[in-house]
Amino acid sequence: MNARGLGSELKDSIPVAELSASGPFESHDLLRKGFSCVKNELLPSHPLELSEKNFQLNQDKMNFSTLRNIQGLFAPLKLQMEFKAVQQQKLNKQTHKCEKCFSVFQF
Repeated sequence: MNARGLGSELKDSIPVAELSASGPFESHDLLRKGFSCVKNELLPSHPLELSEKNFQLNQDKMNFSTLRNIQGLFAPLKLQMEFKAVQQQKLNKQTHKCEKCFSVFQF
């Protein structure tokens, strides 16, 4: 032990970098980063949850592949182009009948 005492030895032995909030026990800095969204960090609680989220996308893919096998490549391409046109029209909010237009595209 030196003349400065035990307290100064402990203080000198801990580097300043380790005292910063960049370790495994880092706390969230609200002033710099804002509120964290916990919903995005959660994992699915059930094995079928991801399948249910992607149900409509999977169903559309299956319907388009069936259409392609039965009617050729033109039918699914035509439906996709028409769907995108109606979707863009809905985004522009030019017509009030867009919800009815979307229901036409459901198989």
